[in-house]
Amino acid sequence: MSATIRPFGMLREYLQGEKEAEVAAGQTVRQALASLGIPPEVVALVLVNDQPQEKDYFLQEGDVVKILAVIGGG
Repeated sequence: MSATIRPFGMLREYLQGEKEAEVAAGQTVRQALASLGIPPEVVALVLVNDQPQEKDYFLQEGDVVKILAVIGGG
């Protein structure tokens, strides 16, 4: 059982430029991010199957998770 994480923008750096990564279903988005070395606090938006979700959402088999980073400025 797995789900797919698709980072956008600077978050791809955490996957060495890869476009996606497979993670185990049954864990939260927050846990999956941590397992990939992506700090959950740098993720501003989580879309699961194109629907906004919280980082505490439990991943299901076949979910596609798109993540976007916090954008800083000043």
